[in-house]
Amino acid sequence: MSTTLPHITAEALKAGILDMCGIATEMLRLTRDAFLQDIPTTLDRVAALGHDLHLKEKRWTDHVATQIQDRPWSLGSAEHLAFVPMALERIGDSVDALSRRIARIHRDGVPFTDRAFMKVTELFNRTASLMDLIATAIRTADQGALTRIREDGAAFEVQCEEAALRHQERILNGACAPRASSIFLAMLDHFREVERYVQRIASAVEKTFPTP
Repeated sequence: MSTTLPHITAEALKAGILDMCGIATEMLRLTRDAFLQDIPTTLDRVAALGHDLHLKEKRWTDHVATQIQDRPWSLGSAEHLAFVPMALERIGDSVDALSRRIARIHRDGVPFTDRAFMKVTELFNRTASLMDLIATAIRTADQGALTRIREDGAAFEVQCEEAALRHQERILNGACAPRASSIFLAMLDHFREVERYVQRIASAVEKTFPTP
């Protein structure tokens, strides 16, 4: 016997997405803290939050997809946010991948140069800031937040590219150990993936804003 799912309102969907944003942002901040200081329980918390994010994504995506199929545009302009829970799950996956790299750094005593250490810390802070801006845009329909996301995202991409180039120079100069090199470059890719999904979410959020 089939069960009719309760109707989702636009505000309920936005509230659910904001909840997921909060979880993903907390994962980022905890992973940064674990990078700065080796506390295994911190990474355990990241894994638990990642699992929670997966469950919420499936619940929201399935529910929204069913409602859209049965009652197209019943969510109004918020229907543009239908894929956002999936994007947030992908962000969570990237953060989880970062946490696994960090676990290896601490477990195997992988040496990072001071420059690499500062760069990774800065990238953590910048990605967390992008997540805060997405939440602000959803909560307040602030076009300025979306403008900052695009500007900061462009600067973020440049920063990652420059970090990769400087890293190559350190490898050639023998200032970076090979095992640290592979982890650092992988972490750059994970940060880039977070930023790419933030941009996709920003584009979806903009479609929900009232037309001037």
